[in-house]
Amino acid sequence: MASPLNAAFCALLAAAFWTVLGTALGRRLLPRVLGRGAAPVIGWAVHSAAMLPIYAWIGPWIGFSPIAVIGTGTLCVLASGLALSVRAPQRQAEDAADIPAWAFAAAAVLALAPAVAILPKFSGDAVLLADPIFDHSKIAIIDAMARLGLPPVNPVFGELGAPGHLAYYYLWHFSAAELALALGASGWEADIGLTWFTAFASLSLMMGVAVWLGKRAAAAIWVVVLAAAASLWVTLDWIAGAADLTPWLWPPIGMAGWLFQATWVPQHLMAASCAVAAMLLVSRFAQRQSLALLALLVLTVVAGFESSSLVGGVTFAMAALIAAPILLVGAEPAQRLRFALGLAMAAVLAIGLAAPFVLDQLAALRARGGGSPIVVAPYAVLGEAFPYTPRRVLDLPA
Repeated sequence: MASPLNAAFCALLAAAFWTVLGTALGRRLLPRVLGRGAAPVIGWAVHSAAMLPIYAWIGPWIGFSPIAVIGTGTLCVLASGLALSVRAPQRQAEDAADIPAWAFAAAAVLALAPAVAILPKFSGDAVLLADPIFDHSKIAIIDAMARLGLPPVNPVFGELGAPGHLAYYYLWHFSAAELALALGASGWEADIGLTWFTAFASLSLMMGVAVWLGKRAAAAIWVVVLAAAASLWVTLDWIAGAADLTPWLWPPIGMAGWLFQATWVPQHLMAASCAVAAMLLVSRFAQRQSLALLALLVLTVVAGFESSSLVGGVTFAMAALIAAPILLVGAEPAQRLRFALGLAMAAVLAIGLAAPFVLDQLAALRARGGGSPIVVAPYAVLGEAFPYTPRRVLDLPA
């Protein structure tokens, strides 16, 4: 059974390790407030996307083991400390406001809500589990990697009883397996700890964006306040006093607010955070081109896709295709060619690094006789009280 103490250790290790790493990587490449806010996400993204193929490569010699995880982690901490010991250049115009410490504390407290939902609750001799544990049954993937190494096997299904190949975007679960190996924790405990870290990292990133755009430290708290919002269904149900709103409005769908996503599918939330961080890096790359910034962008994009094909792949690609031409036009004429070539190189490298995930998922789709890997359809929002044809049209604005 999952121990809250072990889960807390996993959360603290994740926050300390990936924040230090992200701070060392981003302090010279991003404005200070963005670098501080995005540090947990960037640290996780770069480390996870880089270490997955490295562990697979060194697997025949030392395997995906506690020694390998602790050893490589120690090297990363030493390198980060060396980078942080060198004073970063001052950028006065970009450092007018910063994220206050109390905002980070508020984010850490709110992030407890998704993590606590995954914990087992005891009542006498019974163990109670909240609904989100259904989607966290993928804890089996974490345990399988920690126990059997890489590449991961399918922990649920295998042809003729043999370990099946896992065709899934499992990078988030891979990083949870690292925590489990480093601390000797179970997959469940690592999942809880990483769920808290993912929630905190996403809030930290958006607080950095809010302060950077608003130029006011107080803008950070609005991120926490708005993230705590829930579905409008509850409010409307309370106002109407109706026993059932289904004839007029379907219950909340999967694309709900931050609390829902952080609790049920933290891997998709981390992919969304990677997509936002990647867009910040793209906009920064339009202003100043450097190989370090390009490498950071590639690994962040790869981490997003390998955590969620939908959010880190399709959604990010749509945003990038819209933003890139706008940034190209707005760039200095002398930098436009370098910016365009840099983005093209980043796209090629990202596709190359993520190719094993893409090919695995396409192969699994073909094996099951599926259709197109991408289908676009509106969510059903309005209830059957509306006639079918206008309802399907009105579902889009609803």
